[in-house]
Amino acid sequence: MPLDYLPILILFVIATILASVSLILPHFLGPRLPNPAKSEVIESGKLAYGDARRRVPIQYYIVAMLFIIFDIEVLFLYPWAVLFWDLKWFGLIQVGIFTLLLIESFVYVWKKGVLEWE
Repeated sequence: MPLDYLPILILFVIATILASVSLILPHFLGPRLPNPAKSEVIESGKLAYGDARRRVPIQYYIVAMLFIIFDIEVLFLYPWAVLFWDLKWFGLIQVGIFTLLLIESFVYVWKKGVLEWE
């Protein structure tokens, strides 16, 4: 093993030891006193009421998928922005087509009423 990787190995060993100690030590040092207040289910600082298994409207998932799609768009545009001066017109045309396709998909989603909440 080259000596260049030795600091990484030391860091890995120290991180493993610290993680193991922080997981094992509370079992030996911490008190185990059951308490009814500790058994309460708390959501966002409030006591839970009703059934926790509610149906989530499908629009949440659709908006989440749209967010992921447009977030990935930014991920694809980042390398283009880094290589902007090297790609010249060819890169500009490629990114223009890519952006137009994404704008077209956004307009389609908008016209379909996916972003409308009832």
